[in-house]
Amino acid sequence: MGRWILCFSIILLLLTGCSSTEEHSSESADMAGPDTDEMDNNAGKSKEAPSDGSQSQSNEVSEIMPLQAERKVIFNANLSLTVEDLPQATDKLNQLTTSYKGYVVEESTYTEGESVFGSMTVRIPQGEFYSFLDKAEAIGKGVPQKSITGSDVTEQYIDLNSRLKAKEAVMKRLEGFLEEATKTEDLLSISNDLSRVQEEIEQLKGQINYLDNQSEFSTVTLSLEQQKITVPTFAENEFSTLAEAKKLFMTTANGLLSFGSKTIVFLIGLSPILLPLMAIGIYFFIRYRKKTKKADQTF
Repeated sequence: MGRWILCFSIILLLLTGCSSTEEHSSESADMAGPDTDEMDNNAGKSKEAPSDGSQSQSNEVSEIMPLQAERKVIFNANLSLTVEDLPQATDKLNQLTTSYKGYVVEESTYTEGESVFGSMTVRIPQGEFYSFLDKAEAIGKGVPQKSITGSDVTEQYIDLNSRLKAKEAVMKRLEGFLEEATKTEDLLSISNDLSRVQEEIEQLKGQINYLDNQSEFSTVTLSLEQQKITVPTFAENEFSTLAEAKKLFMTTANGLLSFGSKTIVFLIGLSPILLPLMAIGIYFFIRYRKKTKKADQTF
């Protein structure tokens, strides 16, 4: 009997310990459950937050990357050519410019001495720039003079686009303020600010368009020279001899006439002095002749 009571007591103690252990574990699970859920939610939010930030950053990068990838370089070239026939060379260069889908900005010709000079300024698509120069060099003779310069305006272009986007954002805010404004003073102030921002936007767009045009089309300045060589013929030499003889005769006659006229002017100008001297000289000459005659008669 005592054994049965002892076994029953041991079993009761074991059952009591197991039940308390289960309750404690359930309480721990209940306490840990909300924390786990909260951690899961926070983890989910933390995962979502970086995705939003990375998306915004990727959008900004995607807007900037095309500008950085596309370099904006302005090319200019000066090419001096010696040609045999200036009009023919000019026509060839015009045709060459058209074939490369370019256009002529300026064209002029002038003569100096026995040489004829020409000047052309053309705009060529940047992708055809070097090919055009090679073809243009072939039109001249001898060794051409060539210089090429390039100016990288990528940073300036990116800066202008950034400023343009900022100004456009300001303009949108001002337009929103203008719709909400009710006072006349506010309307006038916002309108003035809006006009100023719109003017700045137009200026920025103009600068951007200018850089686009200058970088898409390269400028080539062509200087042409036609050296004229004259070979005189025999007939021309004969006419040249007669012309030289006539020229010499006229020069001699003009010299004599000039000498005579200058002599007359000289004598007339000095007549107040020369006439009294001549009168005195004639007087003494006559007296001398009379004395000489008397002396001859005496002997």
